[in-house]
Amino acid sequence: MRSNSHTSSGSGICAVGMTVATRSLESERVTLHSVNKRVRQKSKRRGTGRRAAQGAKLYKQGYRRGYDQGLAQGQSSFGLVFEGVSIIIPTYNQRDYVLKCIASIEKHTPAPYEIIVVDNASKDGTAQALLRIGGVVRVAALDVNRGFAGGVNYGLMMARGRHIVVLNNDTLVTPGWLDNMMRCLDSDPKIGVVGPVTNYIGGDQQIEVPYREVEDMWSFASKHNRPDAKKHRLTDRLVGFCWLFTRELWERVGYLDEGYAVGNFEDDDWIIRVKLAGYELAVAGDAFIHHFGSVSMKALGEQDYVVVNQDNEQFFSKKWGNPHALVAETNKLALREMLPAGSQSKKQMDSRQRISTQGSADPALSFRRSSVFYPEGSFISDAKGEVYTVVGGHRRKLNIPVPRGISPVQIAKPELLSIPAAEAVESTNEIQAWPLEAHQLRSSSMAGSGNHWPNGTIVAAADAPETCYQISGGKRRRFVTTYAFERWGVHSAHIVHVPAEQLRLMEEGWPIIAPPQLLNEDL
Repeated sequence: MRSNSHTSSGSGICAVGMTVATRSLESERVTLHSVNKRVRQKSKRRGTGRRAAQGAKLYKQGYRRGYDQGLAQGQSSFGLVFEGVSIIIPTYNQRDYVLKCIASIEKHTPAPYEIIVVDNASKDGTAQALLRIGGVVRVAALDVNRGFAGGVNYGLMMARGRHIVVLNNDTLVTPGWLDNMMRCLDSDPKIGVVGPVTNYIGGDQQIEVPYREVEDMWSFASKHNRPDAKKHRLTDRLVGFCWLFTRELWERVGYLDEGYAVGNFEDDDWIIRVKLAGYELAVAGDAFIHHFGSVSMKALGEQDYVVVNQDNEQFFSKKWGNPHALVAETNKLALREMLPAGSQSKKQMDSRQRISTQGSADPALSFRRSSVFYPEGSFISDAKGEVYTVVGGHRRKLNIPVPRGISPVQIAKPELLSIPAAEAVESTNEIQAWPLEAHQLRSSSMAGSGNHWPNGTIVAAADAPETCYQISGGKRRRFVTTYAFERWGVHSAHIVHVPAEQLRLMEEGWPIIAPPQLLNEDL
């Protein structure tokens, strides 16, 4: 948006400068007709030189004013959130589908919105066709295909809306689709993400439809989409063909994991993190949209599709293990921690009186940031290379060179900024190595009760060496998988084997998960 402001302001003022110069030259031509040829030629050369210099000066002044005004406007508006919806559509070589999708949004979405189309280096002229539309359509034409996760992430980075919709390019939205989904989202602050129902999808969002041709779909959708809160229901899974959620939720949960190639399972991955953060999922049964169905994935061909799907499924399993058990265990931990405060809070105010974007102010809801599931004492960095250590749920910036042997894990800037800041680290004496090497721990420090084991120690029970924990605040925090263990730079040399009975007597703390892979350095 800064570029648009810069261009429009600069061009307008430059045009004024050129008009003044042009009018001067037009006057000169009229006057010079009354003098003889020789004088006229000399005067023309002198006049042209002076007026050309004057025109160039006016041009530079106009350009500078336009640039300064555009820059100021861009800086003042950068990061501002508007009270509307950012609709993010990633696409690859599906020009006709995405144009139809945009047309349906423009026709059936009365609420304030912006459309952000992220074109993953299409070869079919998608970006050029989109740029001709203009208006509320913003286009990011990428040089490489970053897949569904990478495309969505780029759109999230550009989004300005208070609410966000992630939408497949092969969909057609229908009358009332967004209003009905918004009512479902606002009906309970515990609801974090809402999805519609459709004709073609996996899971319980698919419904039976009476039509066979798209032309016949519109009359069905108009009748189906009559507002009806009785059709709103909670669910365990929402497919990523259409999500509605708040900016606040995104800032807590973070970007999609770009470790999933092309597409498939990255939406399940993100939904697991939404649930770990304490949110619930809902289907707005009174919001129907048409889905042509996996158009981009089908374009891969059956053989390539199978390979991509299998690889992504293996990555998902390696990262999460048993995600459903993990979510259930985390919910139990959350309930144990918030019960006293929750009981008191519910007496003060009915939770349904709050809108969803304010829900986290209620301690009874216990929404969490992704960083809650990161190991204590670990080191993280942003794309610029600024390094922080996570201590007591806060980030402390290192104003010293990164100590030898420490490899920070990169996370996205919004996620980093969501972690409360504490005073910076000014001396190496204020931090300890991460992870602690087993040989650095004195055997005496590991003797006796587990509650006295050094903070940050990586341990495993002697009878279950494959499951590792970090000792933090007198609690044992389980690394959910070996992948999470390795993603944080932990390996076998860091593990201290301890008596199983002592480890099991310790209170369970928040699990430790792997941060998402981010391949785009701009995030």
